[in-house]
Amino acid sequence: MKKQTYYQCPVCHSSWTTIGEAINCRNRHQAKIEKWCYCEVCGQGWNAHAHWGEKGAADLARKCEQEHKDKGETEELSRVTFFLSGGTKGRYYPLKGEERK
Repeated sequence: MKKQTYYQCPVCHSSWTTIGEAINCRNRHQAKIEKWCYCEVCGQGWNAHAHWGEKGAADLARKCEQEHKDKGETEELSRVTFFLSGGTKGRYYPLKGEERK
């Protein structure tokens, strides 16, 4: 049996035999910039570079938030999204007195 360790560039996923080569490969890549607009209730996101553009993506996110508000599920769904995403999406609304029981 033979074990071999390879180091992978996190940008292009090329494999290298030394960590130094992988780091050099990573440093040669240009930073990739992406803009996303997220619904702060359910966490659904829209890429601003897609066909609807930055304004359209923001409008879709606001529309999604408004739909949740109209349904009356904003706090509960946002709380669930917050915990399931590890705090990266949604908002934390502390439970009210009756809900804690």
